Amino acid sequence: MVNEINLDPQTKVKVKNIDVELIEGDLTQKPWLIHTDKHNYVLLEEEQYDKFIKLLRDVLEQNLELKLEQRIMSELPIDVEDVKAVVKQEIKDNNISIEEALKKVKNNYPNLFHKVDLETIFQELL
Repeated sequence: MVNEINLDPQTKVKVKNIDVELIEGDLTQKPWLIHTDKHNYVLLEEEQYDKFIKLLRDVLEQNLELKLEQRIMSELPIDVEDVKAVVKQEIKDNNISIEEALKKVKNNYPNLFHKVDLETIFQELL
């Protein structure tokens, strides 16, 4: 995901003879907000940037974990962690979505899920 939004630097530049006008704040405090005629930029130190990317990756990973767990729970797994491990491996091996991976796992490993006969449950309720 980080690569999809182009946050991994691929271009390096060296800045020479730049005229800087301090609008507000202190030049020793970073990051800097840089205004140009057409765009605004944020200038980070490499360490700040690395921390930002790590935080972003962690948040994206947590988001994936939550989505994965929610989707798995809706399929009535016997052991959520077992199903999650198999689904994650399917996603990694085949580069497919959570939905596709879960469907494949459910078809290939039905023993990981509770067998529910909805018709019988409805008849018992009525």
